[in-house]
Amino acid sequence: MIRSIVIASACLLMTFHPVQAQVSPDSLAQSAADSVSSPSGIDSVVTYSASDSVVYSLQSKTMYMHGGSTIKYKELGLDAEKIDINWNNSMLHARGVPDSADTSGTGFRGRPEMIDGAETYDGTDITYNFKTKKGKINLGETEIDKGYYHGERIKKVEDDVLYVADGKYTTCELDHPHYFFGSPEMKIQVKDKIVARPLYLYVSDVPVFALPFGVFPDQKGRRSGIIMPAYGESNRGRYLLHLGYYWAMSDYTDWSLKGDGYSKGSWVLYSDFRYSSRYNFTGALSGSYAYSVEGEPGDPDYSAENLFNLRFNHSQEFNPTTRLIVDLTFSSGSYYQKTSNILSDLLRQNIVSNATLTKSWEGTPNSMTLNVRRDQNLQSGEIRELLPSFGFNRAQSFPFRFGKSSGTTWYELIGFTYSGAFLNQRNKLLQPDSSLNTDERLGTNQIVAVNASPKLGHVVVTPFFNYTEKWYNKSIEKTFNPADSTVTTSDVSGFRAVRYYDLGISTSTKFYGIFQPGIFGLSGLRHQVTPSIAFTYQPDFSSPNYEYFDSYVDEFGRTIEYSRFEREVFGGAPGEKREALSFRIGNVFEAKTESQDTSGQPHKFQLLNFDIGSGYNFARDSLNWDEIGMVFRTSVGKLLDIGGSARYNLYKFEPDPFRPSTGRRVNKFLLSEEGRLAELTNFSFSISTSISGEKQHTTSGPIHSPQDSIDQIGKGGYTGLIAEEPVDFSIPWNLQLSWNFSQNQPDPRVKTRSSSIAAALGFNLTDNWKFTASTSYDVLNRQITAPQISVYRDLHCWEMNFNWVPTGQYRNFRIEIRLKSPILQDVKVTKQGSASGIY
Repeated sequence: MIRSIVIASACLLMTFHPVQAQVSPDSLAQSAADSVSSPSGIDSVVTYSASDSVVYSLQSKTMYMHGGSTIKYKELGLDAEKIDINWNNSMLHARGVPDSADTSGTGFRGRPEMIDGAETYDGTDITYNFKTKKGKINLGETEIDKGYYHGERIKKVEDDVLYVADGKYTTCELDHPHYFFGSPEMKIQVKDKIVARPLYLYVSDVPVFALPFGVFPDQKGRRSGIIMPAYGESNRGRYLLHLGYYWAMSDYTDWSLKGDGYSKGSWVLYSDFRYSSRYNFTGALSGSYAYSVEGEPGDPDYSAENLFNLRFNHSQEFNPTTRLIVDLTFSSGSYYQKTSNILSDLLRQNIVSNATLTKSWEGTPNSMTLNVRRDQNLQSGEIRELLPSFGFNRAQSFPFRFGKSSGTTWYELIGFTYSGAFLNQRNKLLQPDSSLNTDERLGTNQIVAVNASPKLGHVVVTPFFNYTEKWYNKSIEKTFNPADSTVTTSDVSGFRAVRYYDLGISTSTKFYGIFQPGIFGLSGLRHQVTPSIAFTYQPDFSSPNYEYFDSYVDEFGRTIEYSRFEREVFGGAPGEKREALSFRIGNVFEAKTESQDTSGQPHKFQLLNFDIGSGYNFARDSLNWDEIGMVFRTSVGKLLDIGGSARYNLYKFEPDPFRPSTGRRVNKFLLSEEGRLAELTNFSFSISTSISGEKQHTTSGPIHSPQDSIDQIGKGGYTGLIAEEPVDFSIPWNLQLSWNFSQNQPDPRVKTRSSSIAAALGFNLTDNWKFTASTSYDVLNRQITAPQISVYRDLHCWEMNFNWVPTGQYRNFRIEIRLKSPILQDVKVTKQGSASGIY
């Protein structure tokens, strides 16, 4: 039973002669806690209790609490074996007592533990003043924001200022920490910084290095400070990477400036500015400038060049219907090769920049898109740009529906869609002499589609009409040169319009077949068939009457027809008459199994999705049948995903008598000529699986601050020497395998194939070891591409990362041991090397 006493403030004035009062424990039976109101000017109620006894001296106005004593005053809480309170000067003294069970004679029982707001202090002896809020702790320790402070003496001189003698600071919560920073003098400014002089780093109680002073941040969120560099040596000489300064300019902006330097002359300067306003916009402007030196002056492979990279991204939602997304990058062609050690950057072939403004009008089917796009090929230097493209779309609308129309009469089923686009395209293309030639094209494209979908029983009939109109400011003309048998293409300026249309009717239905085998746990099989057929009429827009096509005569006397608009941004008109019948049959096979659990619900899953289709053009004078196309996909439970496609031609292929290396299909069926129905022209197949162990709860792995998830959205700024994916220990193991194969053979004499196998494996060796590996294998060339191996070791308050690319042009390795705490991750040991010599 907790014993306690109630002393009213009037008792302090009852007597003036010396007396000691000890209250009998029996009188405390009905009170769990007592309080003293406002003694000695204390401005709040003090609540206290003791499990043994409370002795009060009226002469000295001192209260002595024995056994499991507790004090509560405002945000202050104190537990100790013995507590003395002098109400005259508001001084509190708490201490533990020697532990008789400790044979070493150094242990204490009931050590004081004081909670002051958000901070907790422990020690063998605590002295504290209620009024001044100052105190002292002997052999004390405290925890502030996951940082642990130990000291021979801790003295609180202000609300947020502590002085620590012979102090230790660590983020390791063990009683005997794996590491700590030690200093004979330490000053802690709570929620600001910790200053120590001198400073020693101890690992397993062994001093590793010393500094004349050290400053640790003790603030939440972003804060200004020096970005710690990495030091090492490569074939570019000794280096210092990413030395710089981070400036938290305001709650909405920050900026960092960093630099890399190599002793043989190479250097890189980085600047990163970021801004963000929650629920409004966010963005970043990042730039870098480099001077890259390879080899020694006078060497055959010596090179020195200036490089740059500039990136701007911005995302803003003006309102629920208007949004702007910008991601622009401009770079020297060899920038990533000469400055980056990230494998995805080294393998990059193109830089694609986009700026897109989208707008929709609420309550209407109208929407608009404005886009600027730039695609830069880093290998050839070719650049393709849209400056700009504009699109306006109106989704399907029914002009003859008014008010609360039910849409059942025939004219109410008539609907239309409209899409309009404008493109201004500028391309810098590589010429045979390795120069870049600029080609500019612009045009507009408008499409109106009208249809209706009446339902006749189980059949849906859809008549349709499509009209297309294109406007251009130029066209082309081709001229054959008999002297050298070449064809010259030249631009012809002047406004030209291209107009064409098609119309027709389509019909579709759907029916099912159900079979109940009742074996192997299958309670039902269903086959869903969706046949559709369409007839399309389109005039011959290659007729001279339309003037959309022209021709020339080649060296063999053949008339070669070409489109005057084949180079324009939306192309020209169709080049043949169509009176075509097309058909498609969609098949879905599904199964249902009996319930395997207590829910009683059957399990349904798809066995196979298979489509086949072709067409017949009555207007052609030959080769009336289109190729037969097939697409399929299926899943084997949750283990395998399988998919593929194939195309077959019904006609025989014959070499061109004028150019035997080329050929064409002729109007001879393979069935009658060679006894087979069709010939494969294209085939692709893929199979993949992804399996993993059951997700588990774990505390292993890296520590991530809230800012990490924000920084991951758009990495425009400092991300360390190598960008790392977060390690997830909650998945004990995972395996991903895939195989992709494709074969293309429009000319059966020439087969183009590709085949690759990709694999990724990750597993926890133990509760603290994580192993991951990924690679792909080119089956035809028998080459391993992009292998990567990484090992992560959780070392409690430390962590180890090992990354290795063992083969290839970009082979490299990197091993790093660092502190897990986000604010101390620059305390690390790194060893790395690469074939490229970047580091």
